[in-house]
Amino acid sequence: MTHKSLWKLVKTAASAVVLAGALGSGASAAETVKIGYLIPLSGTAAASIGQEMSHATHLAVKHINEAGGISSLGGAKIELVEVDTRGDAQVAITEAERLINVENVSSIIGAFQSSVTFPASAVAEKYQVPWVVDLSAKAEITERGFKYVFRPTQIPSSGNAASAAEFIGWVGKATGVQPKTAAIVYENTDWGQDLANTMRKMLGEMGVEVVFDESYPPNSPNLRPLVVKLKGAKPDVISMTSYTGDAIQLQKLIAQLRVETMGIVGSAAGHVDRTFIPTVGVEETNYVLTTNGWAGYDSAITTPFAKKFWEEYVAAHNADPTEFGVTSYADVWILKDALERAGSADPKAIRDALAATKMMDNDITKLVGYDIAFDEKNQNTLKRFVVQQINNGKYYTVWPAKLKPEGYDMVWPAPAWGDR
Repeated sequence: MTHKSLWKLVKTAASAVVLAGALGSGASAAETVKIGYLIPLSGTAAASIGQEMSHATHLAVKHINEAGGISSLGGAKIELVEVDTRGDAQVAITEAERLINVENVSSIIGAFQSSVTFPASAVAEKYQVPWVVDLSAKAEITERGFKYVFRPTQIPSSGNAASAAEFIGWVGKATGVQPKTAAIVYENTDWGQDLANTMRKMLGEMGVEVVFDESYPPNSPNLRPLVVKLKGAKPDVISMTSYTGDAIQLQKLIAQLRVETMGIVGSAAGHVDRTFIPTVGVEETNYVLTTNGWAGYDSAITTPFAKKFWEEYVAAHNADPTEFGVTSYADVWILKDALERAGSADPKAIRDALAATKMMDNDITKLVGYDIAFDEKNQNTLKRFVVQQINNGKYYTVWPAKLKPEGYDMVWPAPAWGDR
């Protein structure tokens, strides 16, 4: 080989080294960034919710990749590695280990159910891989001093229950018809117990007597005995915390047995699932109230970014997304923002970028309805719940009053079944 040829080879090799350095330690344009996704798709009352969340998550990945991927990583595309937890914590723990050690994911999103997310996210913390919590509300998820677990689009269950309790106090003053007694019905899981504890405490402080307080196992085959006892207690207001299958069964029984009450206040979840109204029936769900982490179409679908999400989701699935879909879509974009700022697929770099997140008044915050920034516990404290009322098959925001859509007047108390 001549000196000239040797020098040309050295220059080519040096150029390759420089190019590799410029692309950073993350992914090159030809590579992908692997993100693990744990979600219940079967085997649980939450499966229909998990399916909606999965649809929206995949749509976010599609939109990000179509728009050029992660620009700071040379256009690297996101590869979603999805796992069905089946609502089983042990499955999620095992799969989290596999996602990290076999699939080599850079981060994980999931896993909707608090009883699954709480133990499985500890695996991510152990291996120092960022975990973006979607809608799991167990308070302790962000109370363990973990550095790699972030919750941008949910607040602890106490915040959900506090919104419901505050609404109950407000509605009496706003209408002059104050509930004096209450029932608390909830599934016996971490999530249900968290909400019930807060509701019990706040109702007591408000002077509302709890005359019925009962939990039930999730996916119960027969809740009729519970509803019979509930009817006998004659509460002015009912607080209900249920996933989809149980929420449907309970509301059907309440309608069949003609349980009279001023109002039923659900805790989102099953009461905002898209199958709730059509499965129970339009008339049977009239005047039911529920908290919701999202204020709805009229308040949020106001930007080209939001409209693109909404229109493509509806076209693909022939159904409007709910809070579950909206939140799932946003969570991927929040992680994408961190990846851009990290400029690397290294988990520690992503973790540091997530911790520094400050999203104020942008497309994503307009879609979800609140800003995003983390406190020292990696909890976004800026999220708020609203209360909505179902009427003729639609959800209307009624609290806070400033978010009430023009032309809708809340019905309180609910009319007796014979007068509907």
